[in-house]
Amino acid sequence: MDIPPPERVSLDVKMQRLNIEWADGHASVFPLDGLREACPCAECEGKKVEHIPKPGVLHIFRQKNRWKNVRIEKAGSVGLRITWDDGHRGGIYRWDRLRELQPAE
Repeated sequence: MDIPPPERVSLDVKMQRLNIEWADGHASVFPLDGLREACPCAECEGKKVEHIPKPGVLHIFRQKNRWKNVRIEKAGSVGLRITWDDGHRGGIYRWDRLRELQPAE
């Protein structure tokens, strides 16, 4: 699968979302809790997560954690590194994996 590069990545801590706008016009919206559960590092079991559903209107109230000090940084050209409030930052969220985690339209 040929993944188009991201054009814009933004973190919305207030809404607890990571937003990615791709070069092909697709927009991905990930709830932060879902991304934390899908952590791709060797320590976590994120590979078991197949899809992260789009956040609904009330997702903020249903999530397990309220992430306040999340930071994102590019990991070269392959993806993102996310540093979580719990100090975890072991995994690189590859662009192809992020597209794969989105539910089918």
